[in-house]
Amino acid sequence: MLSEATIECYCGICTLTLTDNKASCHFQCGCNSCRQKIQFAQVWGGKKCVPLPTLFLMPSQLSDAQGLQHMQAFKLREDGASTSVYCSKCWSIIGVDNNGYHNKIFLNFPQFCSNRGDLTLPLVAYIWMEDYNDEIGPPPTENVPLFESIRYRQEHDRCFSIPEIKMTFSEPDIPIEGYTFRAVLNQLSPPKILGIQEHEDIFERFGGNS
Repeated sequence: MLSEATIECYCGICTLTLTDNKASCHFQCGCNSCRQKIQFAQVWGGKKCVPLPTLFLMPSQLSDAQGLQHMQAFKLREDGASTSVYCSKCWSIIGVDNNGYHNKIFLNFPQFCSNRGDLTLPLVAYIWMEDYNDEIGPPPTENVPLFESIRYRQEHDRCFSIPEIKMTFSEPDIPIEGYTFRAVLNQLSPPKILGIQEHEDIFERFGGNS
């Protein structure tokens, strides 16, 4: 039986209620884009970014969403595949959609919101570590697979041979219907394009302290 759970911003004004509370995949990500998403929130008063953020992929089906009038969507770049949803009051990151998620899952940073779902799944892999170095943060410590990228077929095949990754990102047999994270995103104003380049310093562009 599925159990519901909520993802909530820190000020409590924005809430998603998930029909399935169990995360399907657990990564730590070294990419610049994840850090830029978090740093953008930090500029406006959100929590301070961490070098190697934790992320979970959550099932996208929802039973309810509250505070839509306080949710704002942003994209880092015009051609970016992902769209992030923030609370405009406390700058928690509610979730992130991506073109490749098939309306089946969405990404959540539990260090930058309140995720009351089942996050007991152990770390599956470190991903996109080509953007990470010792100047950004300490070396990864967990004995799990580590991928610099998946741009080469060999890396891609090794990555997607991991059962949790294969299951999470596989295209559903039939289109996902009903009320989902993407449906919430479609209820919001069109995402604002930040125009941030991949290696650009967020704090130099928007101010604030790193």
